[in-house]
Amino acid sequence: MGAFSLNFLGMKVYIHTHGCRLNAAESRFFAEALESRGYEIARAMDGTVDCAVVNSCAVTEQAESKCKQTLRQIIRTQPDVLLVVTGCLAEKNPHMLLDLHRRILVLGNAEKHRVADYLERYSTAGNGPEIVHKPIENASFTLPCLLDRPYARRYNLKIQEGCDFGCSYCIIPRLRGRARSRDFRNLVEDAAIHVARGVKEIILTGVNVGTYRNDSKKLADVIAELGAIPGLARIRLSSIEFGTISDEILSQMADPGSKLVKYLHMPIQSGSDRILRLMGRRYGIAAVGDYLGDVAKRIPGIGLGTDLMVGFPGESGRDFECSVELLEGSPLQYAHIFSYSPREGTAAGAMEGQWVNRREIERRSEALRAVSREKRYQFLERQVGQCEEVLFEDPGESGFAGFTEHYAKVLVKNSAENLRNQMRRVHLVKNCGTFLLGEL
Repeated sequence: MGAFSLNFLGMKVYIHTHGCRLNAAESRFFAEALESRGYEIARAMDGTVDCAVVNSCAVTEQAESKCKQTLRQIIRTQPDVLLVVTGCLAEKNPHMLLDLHRRILVLGNAEKHRVADYLERYSTAGNGPEIVHKPIENASFTLPCLLDRPYARRYNLKIQEGCDFGCSYCIIPRLRGRARSRDFRNLVEDAAIHVARGVKEIILTGVNVGTYRNDSKKLADVIAELGAIPGLARIRLSSIEFGTISDEILSQMADPGSKLVKYLHMPIQSGSDRILRLMGRRYGIAAVGDYLGDVAKRIPGIGLGTDLMVGFPGESGRDFECSVELLEGSPLQYAHIFSYSPREGTAAGAMEGQWVNRREIERRSEALRAVSREKRYQFLERQVGQCEEVLFEDPGESGFAGFTEHYAKVLVKNSAENLRNQMRRVHLVKNCGTFLLGEL
């Protein structure tokens, strides 16, 4: 294919995202930045693509492996494509990536939001493999607000980056830097632009959103300001750390007039105090249990979820049972279960007992998932017969699916209406285990 020109405005760029909701938000920004300069965003790697951007993840060994698999598949499918790799794997191991392809640009996390600038410079020069890796600044940041066309979906709004908590198993502070927050006026402008283009729900996202600070503004101020935007129906918090949720935020969530939905996902990680101490978590399990009970009473019907890690170094059978007891005995309605993954350079990576038996990890994980499935089923069962507001997404083969404010999935079949991006009141008629059937 050779080098392509800056004037080739029809250039097609495919963006592939791995990892978290924050990565999804960043990839959306990449797409808007590239579209604003005349690039066409491809829906698939179909042979007509000029450039592939892979926004990578390195939070676990499995995540790294999936990213590398995607890169190899792209190169095998289209060996002449210009490949841009950014995100956490590009920050963690850029030189390894450099050897993968003769036309590859590796952008570290400090420069990833300038992907359009670097793509234009690189493609015009027609260079070979290149790394752009700069120190991550510990300062507040702004992002351009670029959208100039309809956007009828939920929007992941990046408000925060990095983390100072230093959990023993986590490599993210090394890859994304210290905690820092987006300029308050800049994020409000971004939200208003997207709402004007059709967004009805905004999801506040970051590495540690509960630590948002910009001058005197905190997360509750962000929620209040976004709530005043005409046309916005919902504000949702992405994953938020236990201990960072202010009483003011809970008051906003309990207020019937607030746009903040009744939903919290808190990554508790373990039900064992011993394991929590080894992890470097900042709480004990009794405090977690009391808090969950208080929140469930204060905000009836709230959706509550968590993350639980299996196989942390030295995790005993009793430690694992504590996690089961937490999930079974608390108001939590589901848990995302994942295996511990040793990360080079972390404190946990040097601990004894790294290899809890793999089969035992699988057994424990499945046992927790079974509890989670039952809790989810019971949560959905309690909603049958009720009427809820549902924000619908793109149609599928079975009909239109969407979510309640509590993050219960609802499917409406055989609708004669186009429900995409519509907020409609729905009668919940049947529990299907992982979702509810509804009627308008």
